[in-house]
Amino acid sequence: MASSSTYNEFHVFMLIGIMVSSMVASCAGSFYQDFDLTWGDNRAKIFSGGQLLSLSLDKVSGSGFKSKKEYLFGRIDMQLKLVAGNSAGTVTAYYTFS
Repeated sequence: MASSSTYNEFHVFMLIGIMVSSMVASCAGSFYQDFDLTWGDNRAKIFSGGQLLSLSLDKVSGSGFKSKKEYLFGRIDMQLKLVAGNSAGTVTAYYTFS
């Protein structure tokens, strides 16, 4: 059986973890608050209450956005939807700069 001090240390550790998690969740921004759609007319759209950004391109141009804040690191996930049939000639680029 675990000692009382080990039991209390576990609960303190769990409480700290819950507090940190709630602080991170409350600090999470959205594309509405933290980013500007810089170009692309109607090819850049924000969905899901600011949690999802959709960038699209057509035969003429694409779309872009920029952050209002500076970040030390980040993560980008991308899903591509290609045209039906032979899409071997499709070229897509994703540029980042700082």
